Amino acid sequence: MYTLYHFQISCSSAVKIALEVIGAEHDTVTVNLFEGEQHKPEFLAVNPLGKVPVLVEGDQVMTQGEAILIYLSQKHKDANLMPDLSTKEGMNALKWLNLVASSLHGHFTKIFHPESVATDQLSVKQNAEEEIIKLLNTIEAQLNESAMFVGEQPTLADFYFAVVLGWGQVLSFDLFERYPSFAQYKKELQQHLPQSKTLQMI
Repeated sequence: MYTLYHFQISCSSAVKIALEVIGAEHDTVTVNLFEGEQHKPEFLAVNPLGKVPVLVEGDQVMTQGEAILIYLSQKHKDANLMPDLSTKEGMNALKWLNLVASSLHGHFTKIFHPESVATDQLSVKQNAEEEIIKLLNTIEAQLNESAMFVGEQPTLADFYFAVVLGWGQVLSFDLFERYPSFAQYKKELQQHLPQSKTLQMI
């Protein structure tokens, strides 16, 4: 039995999707980031970094979304969340997951919280958006070659990217107008994984 500390529009949705695809029994504790609940003592007692997701299993408290996702993929191998990580396909899946979860997410974080980077917030946002465009161009080229990041089977990279696509409203352009193939990609992913209510909603 898992307990997921979660906020719907955050990256914790990728973990929620994974749990739903696995079919794992879990409780969800909502941590409202807009109301600052991540900074309250009750949550800091769970994760002193004040970040979601947090996944609790018995006495094990797991943090860092990308690490949690990989853990779930290895514990629930029958769910086929990732290829064998020792194969070429597995390495490619890890590469794309890291690009989305670390590089792409990291630049969005600079747009969400430019004040944490520098006092010139406009420059921070502009620079971050330029890097986001470069990464989206790279992803677009990959998804023009295959239905998902690695062939036809969705992986954790696809779960995470579906979540990030929901953050496009903070950009200075319409993400789906600039990258229309992403809308079709997201629709196909949702059709592929109807068991994830979270994926259907984001």
